[in-house]
Amino acid sequence: MTVNPPPRSLEVTIVAQDPSVLDKRSNDRSRRILRAKVKVPADRFEPGPRGPRFHVVDYDATTGRFNHPAAGPVDADKLTDKQMLDDPAFRAWNVYAVAARTLAAFEFALGRPVPWSFHGHQLFLVPSAFAEENAYYSDDDQALLFGYFPLRGSKSFAALSHDIVAHETTHAILDGLRSGFDRPGLPDQAAFHEGFADVVALLLVFSVPEVVDVLIGDPRRKRLTARDVDSDRLARSALLKLGEQLGDAIHHNRGDGLRRSVALEPTTEWRDLSNVDWIEPHQRGEILVAAVTQTLILMWRKRLDALINEGTLDRVRAAEEGAKAARHLLEMCIRAIDYCPPVDFEYEDFLTAVLVSDAEMAPDDEMGYRTALREAFGRFGIAPREVPGRPEGLAWRDFNFQALRADRDEVFRFIWDNAQALGIDPKYHLTVESVVPSRRVGPNGFVVNETVVDYLQQLSGTASELRRSIRKLKLPKGLTGKTKITVYGGGTLIFDQFGAVKHHLAKPLPDWDRQARRLEFLVAQEYRDTNGGFGASFGTPAGQRFARFHQAAGRGGEEW
Repeated sequence: MTVNPPPRSLEVTIVAQDPSVLDKRSNDRSRRILRAKVKVPADRFEPGPRGPRFHVVDYDATTGRFNHPAAGPVDADKLTDKQMLDDPAFRAWNVYAVAARTLAAFEFALGRPVPWSFHGHQLFLVPSAFAEENAYYSDDDQALLFGYFPLRGSKSFAALSHDIVAHETTHAILDGLRSGFDRPGLPDQAAFHEGFADVVALLLVFSVPEVVDVLIGDPRRKRLTARDVDSDRLARSALLKLGEQLGDAIHHNRGDGLRRSVALEPTTEWRDLSNVDWIEPHQRGEILVAAVTQTLILMWRKRLDALINEGTLDRVRAAEEGAKAARHLLEMCIRAIDYCPPVDFEYEDFLTAVLVSDAEMAPDDEMGYRTALREAFGRFGIAPREVPGRPEGLAWRDFNFQALRADRDEVFRFIWDNAQALGIDPKYHLTVESVVPSRRVGPNGFVVNETVVDYLQQLSGTASELRRSIRKLKLPKGLTGKTKITVYGGGTLIFDQFGAVKHHLAKPLPDWDRQARRLEFLVAQEYRDTNGGFGASFGTPAGQRFARFHQAAGRGGEEW
């Protein structure tokens, strides 16, 4: 008897982007909310839904109401818009499917399961957490909390926005991959958390062909002209609309949403830290969004060249190529996370990481994607760092190559024996933070096996102690001698499949110029910990590390 293998994915109908986005492809005036069928990993589900990585708990803290856990996916095609939006079971499956889709994108690109930053296995998803225009990731609650608010006689649920769910899920994923990015650092570090979450939300929704199809040209036309798909028109008709809609959902009180990010003219003004507008994480994050979206346009237009026949091209194919370009760029950006140093992150580090990691997966770069990336980031004054070649003169002795793929103690012993060759100063306390093997599959089926190692160095002392012991470190003015100061260094080692180090992307602790810049910024922003010191933490209560950037504008922040 032939037994069919169990399905590897489950198809779920979701709100394609946001309930405000209608399907304009129909000539019928009574247009419905744009829906899409997406595939999520076919795990064993318990009511909730509850799977191995996510658990939907539909509890409303404002009313004290608990909605019964949803069973199987809702057949939304049989529901009217109102029935769909009012159905708690649909909201539960919508938030689960988008969160699972986001996580799956990361795990495919990284070639391994992604851990949460906490000790549990399941991230709670709360689709109607409170009556408030808010949504945020709380690591202390191990949850993504989505609010709701009255809108035109009904309720608007953040959990029904693909953009918001993907944005907040990215915060949780990035916290698991790079927990050090929540430490006080250079201004790009906090901005990257917000900008990267926006980038993932935008590229993930853009990789749904149904969304792209309604954004380019007249959605009722089957053929597009070459003029419809020139770079300027693609940016204006597609990305500007998407940025406006996505941003209005994610950054409700900012007015222009992501529209400003997508349409941002190349500038280097963001480097001026005396301009407070460019210090705020969301605003500074717009630089990253602008550079990535401009890369997307260059990549998309390149893919369309071969499709234009006698000045026209098929609309569906054009949308498919846009979705493919978005998926490809999303994977490039995600893979780069492994190649970013774990501390004192700057945008140059991200660009370098994308270029180096993508060269491992697609050495030839036949479509010129890395060239497009350099060009787009270069317009904002961001250039890649020089990456040294393979470290030479490493001592191998009797290291267990199998242990180097999983054992932090064995990796620490390797670093200890090779500190000088790796350019690591052994005077400062060093900890191996993580050792993770990855098996990545490139766009042409090329398989790359790697082991990613992150290590951290730390130095703490009072201002007086550091002034005496480190003459090269210039401390900010006005610090008392007893002020506690903490500085970090660290790096990422990439081992190849044979156990050899092929890349070392480091931010050395004794880079005193960088440490001076970091401390100057932290003191200027008064980013003190609970003891009045600088560098160790923001002094934020447990579980509120990300919520502090996600407060309603009326309370001095921004809600999404």
